Amino acid sequence: MLLSGLICFSFFVFSIFLLPQTNIGFPTFRFLSLVVSFFPLFWSLVLWGYFDASGAPFQFVENLSGLHLSFGIDSVGLSLVVLTTALFPLCVCLMRTFSGIATFLLLEIVILGALTVLDLLGFYILFEASLILLFLLIARTPYGSIDAAYKIVLYTMAGSLVLLPIIFMLYAECGSTNLFVLLDANISPDRQTFLGWGMLAVFAVKIPLMPVHLWLPEAHVAAPTAGSVLLAGVLLKLGGIGFIRYMIPLTPSFTVWVFPLVACMCLCSFLFSTLSTIRQIDLKKIVAYSSIAHMALVTLTIFSMSEFSTYSSTFMMIAHGLVSPGLFLLVGLLYERAHTKFLLYFSGLGSYMPIFSTLFFLLTCANLSFPLFPNFVAEVLCLASLFAVHELYAYVFCVCQVLGAVYAFWAFNRVIHGVGYTTGSNVMNSGALCDLSRYEIAMIAPLMVGVFWLGLKPMA
Repeated sequence: MLLSGLICFSFFVFSIFLLPQTNIGFPTFRFLSLVVSFFPLFWSLVLWGYFDASGAPFQFVENLSGLHLSFGIDSVGLSLVVLTTALFPLCVCLMRTFSGIATFLLLEIVILGALTVLDLLGFYILFEASLILLFLLIARTPYGSIDAAYKIVLYTMAGSLVLLPIIFMLYAECGSTNLFVLLDANISPDRQTFLGWGMLAVFAVKIPLMPVHLWLPEAHVAAPTAGSVLLAGVLLKLGGIGFIRYMIPLTPSFTVWVFPLVACMCLCSFLFSTLSTIRQIDLKKIVAYSSIAHMALVTLTIFSMSEFSTYSSTFMMIAHGLVSPGLFLLVGLLYERAHTKFLLYFSGLGSYMPIFSTLFFLLTCANLSFPLFPNFVAEVLCLASLFAVHELYAYVFCVCQVLGAVYAFWAFNRVIHGVGYTTGSNVMNSGALCDLSRYEIAMIAPLMVGVFWLGLKPMA
């Protein structure tokens, strides 16, 4: 993985400093970037093949003595690394500017570093470094939103400023922020409380939980399609792996003590986001609020600390990382044709775009956790983990799932069924609403293969 990161960084330097002095056209540059983005995918599949699930928790550990950092892979990190490296070639295909592709290549290095680093301070630095690149993607002009970019930075920085002095305090006490050193150190309950509150403040914003979730819908609306795919597929999962890898092992007593508060936050997030989705008229916001509901279930499963909580939450993150990017991709392709995402402007797309309608129906069913889709298996596992702790939590989530069917099928029927008409702008009767091309089908095909593969053979 370090070699893949070095290749991506070298190509990033080339695109920034040497590209202006060459005559390489954008199609050639995008093809070269696509080839470069396949190197991390190849190495992640190699790690997946050689990973011993019955062996040590952390494998392929590499120590960088000069930086005093350790990099390695555990089972959760391996799943997210494979998902990350699989999504980045899709993001490269969606970008249409030199600077956008260069930003994504650098962002891939930062995210892979955050998923594999085994140091709390190193995770913090790489975690925050992604905010700079997200700011550049979301605040772009004239299509971006500077308000949404400031929201994601300020929300995350507010929690990060709480964690940073606590990390320094932990370094002063233990002499290192390396995960292996901290696991062997006997952290006092008082220190666990300080450290736990700091990590909860950061990861609750990133995952996100109510009431610090308002940045996510705005960021999705302002981000390009590739940014929404990456944000839903990968970046939200950094909060989950932070809970699993750092918070629970380092602060077990605080985690048990704070579980009732986290449970209330997760239940409120799930209920509020589901009810808010019913009121939305922007297709991107509908998918974004449904992501908040799914990540609330993931968080509560992680904090339940039952026998299979880690496996259940990881499977849920992988399932969400395939279905939600697929929905954002379809919304982005529809926006390229109609130049609007507002629900009231669409009707009867099933007559114009049958392939799009079929894929939209399948991904909507997957997002609602229908059988034969990975979200169904993941939610059953998560609910089983919750039922082992307290049956009330599982009952509440089961009842709230009915509301998910309300907003999903209402949006689907509003867009796909009915008779096409013109409202506000000439979007429905224009010839621009053609069906998906072969190139666009090829982009979404890997996501659909992953969805059906994990839905029909979840133990793979």
